[in-house]
Amino acid sequence: MTTKNQAGYKPLYFAFLAGLCGNATFATLTTSEVQFSIFPLIALALVAYNWYQIYMTSAIESRISKSSLGLFVIGVLTYTTFVRIEYPELGSNFLPLMLVLGLSVWVAKTIGVFSSKAEV
Repeated sequence: MTTKNQAGYKPLYFAFLAGLCGNATFATLTTSEVQFSIFPLIALALVAYNWYQIYMTSAIESRISKSSLGLFVIGVLTYTTFVRIEYPELGSNFLPLMLVLGLSVWVAKTIGVFSSKAEV
């Protein structure tokens, strides 16, 4: 049984965390500079499970589903930026940082942060 707008902004939080944990897991498995840790893998499994439960139990609005994809990419690029800050020999983080800022503005506009209270 699904109910309208029961999820609220939970899918957005889980989308960001899934991108962050997914990239952290990928980095620990493939990049030699990043030390291996089991915690990003555990966090990815928990986030994916909870994200799936929200998806199955409640109806998600279209603006939230569009924003979820943007926040997933923001999570991936945010972890990339943090790793490149810690290990500068991996490359510049100018492009990922600019993409994060641009996508953040788009997501904020999509969910209605910039709209006045009368319009919402």
